[in-house]
Amino acid sequence: MPTSVRDLQIGEMINVSAAWIGPKKTTFLSIPEVGPLYGRVETVHTALVAARDSNSASAALRALANQAEDLDDRHDHLMRALYYLLLAAQHYELGKDPVDEERASRIEDAKDALLPEQLGGVQASYQAEAGNAAQLAQLASGEFAGLLETIAIQKGVSALELAQRIGDVGGQLGTVEQKRSEAAAAAKKETITAAEIRRRMRAWSDVAETILANLAQSSAPAATLDAVREPLLAAAEKATQRRRDKRTTLPSPQAPGTGG
Repeated sequence: MPTSVRDLQIGEMINVSAAWIGPKKTTFLSIPEVGPLYGRVETVHTALVAARDSNSASAALRALANQAEDLDDRHDHLMRALYYLLLAAQHYELGKDPVDEERASRIEDAKDALLPEQLGGVQASYQAEAGNAAQLAQLASGEFAGLLETIAIQKGVSALELAQRIGDVGGQLGTVEQKRSEAAAAAKKETITAAEIRRRMRAWSDVAETILANLAQSSAPAATLDAVREPLLAAAEKATQRRRDKRTTLPSPQAPGTGG
């Protein structure tokens, strides 16, 4: 299997051409047979960088979406915890002997104010959840702080702290969702199809093969030629070996009629 520059991955291609138009630019331009190709190298290099960045934007968008989903799950669980905690506290007061109707009423008022949609808020959009969470935490820390401090979901964690956690998680969710919206808009503008990426990689390979062919005909000093050629050949050899290794790991096809 001959070595081929077409086996290179997009990152490897970018690394090679980045050297040609960067630190080795002077050397590249000094070789008469390849110097005139410098403009084409810049063009295919820039096109590949844009394709790589498009993939990076899509990956960043997926990561933000996953982060938002995790925060939404936390927010929803905390909302349910607060709702049922206040509901349980209210009914506990009504079940006491004697009944503390005044305290039960205060707890109900707090529950209705903090969770006006009861658990319907967990079905809202991420941005709406973030806004509602901020309002809930502010209200809990103000008018109802004294009452909520006397209701605990576990030792050392009051209903007030639970409400404040909802605010914190909602704030994080709002921030991530804003970043996700911005990333989605950017990714939509920058999206490059897989077919277009392959076309750009073929264009880069065409230029690289032309450079190798022209270097083979050049009478420039060997050290100068090697400075341009060797990084490409080394990357191509590594890529071709990777393809060879991949092929050797595949199972050999069975001959017809030999199956068990």
